[in-house]
Amino acid sequence: DDDDDDDDDDDASRFSDIGIEQRMTKRIKVERDDKIHLPPQLEGDQNDDQFWSARDAIIEFTEEAFKKKKSIFHLNSFVDAKRKQNEGFGPFVEQGIATPCFHDVPEDVVPMIADMTQKELREAMLQHVDWGPFDNSRASAAGQVAMWFKRCIPGSFIVMRHEYERCHYCPKWLKERSDASDNSEYIGPVYIIGVVTRKIKPYSTEEAYVNSQMRYFKGIPHLCLVDWKRIGYKRDLKDETQKYINRICQPTVVNICNDFEKVYTDGATAQSLRQDLWNNSSPFELVVEV
Repeated sequence: DDDDDDDDDDDASRFSDIGIEQRMTKRIKVERDDKIHLPPQLEGDQNDDQFWSARDAIIEFTEEAFKKKKSIFHLNSFVDAKRKQNEGFGPFVEQGIATPCFHDVPEDVVPMIADMTQKELREAMLQHVDWGPFDNSRASAAGQVAMWFKRCIPGSFIVMRHEYERCHYCPKWLKERSDASDNSEYIGPVYIIGVVTRKIKPYSTEEAYVNSQMRYFKGIPHLCLVDWKRIGYKRDLKDETQKYINRICQPTVVNICNDFEKVYTDGATAQSLRQDLWNNSSPFELVVEV
């Protein structure tokens, strides 16, 4: 009820703050807890297969890891730039998943992925997949899937953005009530940072379980489990960072800020870009709204 807006938990804002570390933690209100967790019997299911196992992975969601050590991937799944719609952002964050999607890897190729190079996996995808609607861009799509499998590993970081004010799929937590009515205003554009905690092996019991728990996009391939942990406003980033992010947004998935020797347009470097993305984001947690 609107008369209750004066209490400590101010419902006028989807984001409220608690003091923690150097920046405030954003408490983002959601209607339900949709995050997918593997049950104990599946946690070690792939441990006999080192490539798919997270047993020996070093998963650090730290400033040092983000700024200096780990790969970062920019992900744009289910984005329609012409219609200015982003169908994947909300479900990916709320369910704790990520995928570039595209077509399934053929089942007979999966046992060979661990020993294949990225190029060999790309060629296998091109030879054994009927690309259908992706036919005109099959080389790019196959390359992105191969990169995702071979280079996006537990401990890798993922950055996603939401930029469309009139997006039909915009999650409620990206809108802030502007008055006592139900009117709301888009608070974005925003970007979000997560860390991969698990690669899901195609055609495995794990994959079947994760898909059974999904509220959206049931049956999509190439899944990873992700802890989404930081959120920031794009407008707070330096101009050169925003320009870099805008330039690399075309592929569905791309490895970003990975050349520490290169000087990008306007003087940006991998180090300065990573630092800007981290320093202008805050830790957050999803909290079920009651």
